[in-house]
Amino acid sequence: MRTGKVRSNPIITSEMKIKMRGWRTALGIAAYLGVLMLIGFLYYMAFIQTNMSWNSSVNARQEAGMQIYIALAVVQFALILLITPAQTAGTVSGEREKQTLDLLLATKISSVGIIFGKLISSMSYILLLIITSIPLFSLVFLFGGVTPGDMLQLFIFYMITAFAVGSIGIFYSTLFKRTVMSTVVTYITIFFLGLVSVILGAYMISIQYSGTMPQPSNPTVPFVLYINPAVGLADILVTEPGGFSTLLGLSIGPVGRLDFWIVNSMVMLVVAAMLLIISMYKINPVRRISFKKGKKRK
Repeated sequence: MRTGKVRSNPIITSEMKIKMRGWRTALGIAAYLGVLMLIGFLYYMAFIQTNMSWNSSVNARQEAGMQIYIALAVVQFALILLITPAQTAGTVSGEREKQTLDLLLATKISSVGIIFGKLISSMSYILLLIITSIPLFSLVFLFGGVTPGDMLQLFIFYMITAFAVGSIGIFYSTLFKRTVMSTVVTYITIFFLGLVSVILGAYMISIQYSGTMPQPSNPTVPFVLYINPAVGLADILVTEPGGFSTLLGLSIGPVGRLDFWIVNSMVMLVVAAMLLIISMYKINPVRRISFKKGKKRK
């Protein structure tokens, strides 16, 4: 009998060795954790100065822990949105600039293997940053007010957000030939999706509650907010039962039994999968050539 051998992706193996062995990785992690620790310490000192009697009150301790937790969560979310495009937007375009993409396409690695290899190797640094921040976040348990389940939801959402943003970077990296262009367009897209979706969502909510129109019996969350990860983060951090949608008196439509951040995550995963599929098609020249020949024959 022949025993099958599972082959690892050579792109992941090669780039992981290059990225993880350098001193820049350790320095980047130290700087990342240093920023989070500084933010948490500043919030802690500010709370101490405004609440001098916090030692004698359990509620004050829980409030301090919750405020520090929210501050760390927002800062880490912002850092993920800033760092991920820089890690992924130059993966394929960088190969074009080094004139090594044709050599990579000439190997036995499929377009699926190339895209996923580039994505996983570039996302490994982001996942490492997220994982190394867990001990820092766990210090909030000393104050109370935050459960391990809350933190688990938060870190799962971080990974999904990083995957979605990384997919946008990979997509533009296959679309543009220059790393600078793909990086800039990736940041613009993230900013555009975040800002415009909030503006349109607020407008749609105001229309539902407008006095000039009949109010719906069951107002729902506008669909444009499902593509905004910042709204999903707000839903996780809101302490009210049911999250921000319940706080605003809105429902999530046909999937109302699920929390908003779960639906938001599923939408981001679907969009990310579509972008990766398009990237696999764009990077494969054989399919494009055969498709063009088929059109000419017709």
